[in-house]
Parts: sequence; C-alpha cells; structure tokens
Amino acid sequence: MNWDNLGFVICKPDAVYLHLEQEILSFLQQKGFQILTCKYVTITPDLCRLLYWEEDKDYSEWWHELEAEFFHLGESLCVLVQGTPQPPYKSVSELIEKKWKGNFKPENAKEGTVRHTFGSMNGIFNLFHSADCTSATKREASLFFTAEEIERSTYQDTPYLLKQKEKHNLDIIDIYFRIKQQCIQVSPMHPEVKKRYRNYIDEKHRQAMSVSGSIKQIWLYKTLQEEYQLFYADICEDTLLKCIIDYKHFKKIDYDMLFRAFVTVGLKLTRWETCLFKTTMLDW
Repeated sequence: MNWDNLGFVICKPDAVYLHLEQEILSFLQQKGFQILTCKYVTITPDLCRLLYWEEDKDYSEWWHELEAEFFHLGESLCVLVQGTPQPPYKSVSELIEKKWKGNFKPENAKEGTVRHTFGSMNGIFNLFHSADCTSATKREASLFFTAEEIERSTYQDTPYLLKQKEKHNLDIIDIYFRIKQQCIQVSPMHPEVKKRYRNYIDEKHRQAMSVSGSIKQIWLYKTLQEEYQLFYADICEDTLLKCIIDYKHFKKIDYDMLFRAFVTVGLKLTRWETCLFKTTMLDW
C-alpha cells in the first residue's frame, strides 16, 4: 500500500449539518480523487484531541475546548481518498492540504478551494479537515478505520452511501441580528434611542444580504466597531448590549452566563446557533 497516494479528510459537523457532504465529495472526485471509503462518526472530545494533538505544536486550551464542543454537535463524515500526487506536491495529502482545502479563516480561503466554494463561516465552522502529510494521513485514518477496512478499501471498488436527511441553514449574520433586536427591545434605553438603534440594525441587516459568505465575519467585525462608536453612551448603560458589542473583550466573556442572560430576555438559540455565535465572537 502506497500511503503517498492516499489522503484522509473529514467533512466536519457543519458540512454534514448543512448537507454538503455529497457536494464536497463530488468536488474531490472532479479534482481526480477516488473515494475509497467513508463513515459517519460523532467525534468525542478525547478523539478530537487525538486528531489534532501533535507533540511539537502548542495549542491554546480555549481553542481545544471550542473545537471539541463543535465536533460533538453532530456527526462528521470521515473519508479515505486515493489519487496521484501532482508536482510540486509529493503526496495526495499535501496536494489536498495545500491546493484544495483552503485557509482556515474564510476571508483568506482562495477561490476554487473547498472552504471558499462551500462557504466556511469562521476558524472553527470551516467545513473541512484534511491530514497535511503522509504520516498524518496514516495516523489520523487509523483513528477512524481499522487496518482491515483501509486495506480492503484500496483494492475493492465499493460504492459509498450517504445518509439522506434534511438540509439546515446556519448564518451568523441572521443569528447576530436576531439577538441584537431582542436585546434592544428589552433594553432600558430611551425610546427615541431604541427607535434609532433598531433602524440602524434593520439597515445593516439589509446590507448583509449582499455580503458574501467568505467575508461575513470581517463585515460583522467592522459593523460592531461602527455600532460601538455610534451608540457608545447608550450601550455602556446596558450590561448585555455592552457585553456582545465590545469586541475587545470577547475572549473574557463568560459564555455560559451570557447564554443564560439570552434566555432571560426571551431569546432561544439552538446548540448549533450557540456554538456558531460563540466561535465567531471569539475568532477575530
């Protein structure tokens, strides 16, 4: 078995939740890769650490916690692919990693990559993982497939079957403005300020309709800066609004307490929305 001709990739939980796995696999096939085998797996926090942990790299604890929380939201699709390395890439894993995956930050993902083509949302919700070298492919694939499954897949042409399920939608802009409208509604600020603030939010929400997926996070960040400057005095009088607009302090937020506050003011978010909101707010 020539591991240089094999690659290991994962359609991450957001790709599966959005029902994009077939499109991503078709994308890989169009680039010349053969899908050898795949399976759905719910990646536990312990398995997530094994997947990403490397002795020579230092990962921050908060990043590990977010990634583990994200992977535990739902199933991932683990995939073993086969192909032919193309110069200057020495292996299939390096080819996928450097040419077809795309940067982990949406705004930096090049056109034509998986993450740009299918609209990754932030540094955690970015649809696609790939082993970055041959040794990583061998190590990571062994976490999800037995040696027998890997061996059998390389000489048997077995069709893969994907689950049929409902296609969902996730949009950080819609989530953010839904939260903001409710927080303004229950805020003690003056009625005239509320009216002006709501009009501003409505206009920004309309503008967001034309913002492409790859730059939504950056657009939201700039909107937060503008919003904070325009309504600084009124925002500072409201603890909840200040908490979710003062972007300089996002990493210091107690998110468990914040989400309890959302419930108190009548906001209900799903687990997916909660995790997307948190990872976007932390990922500037």
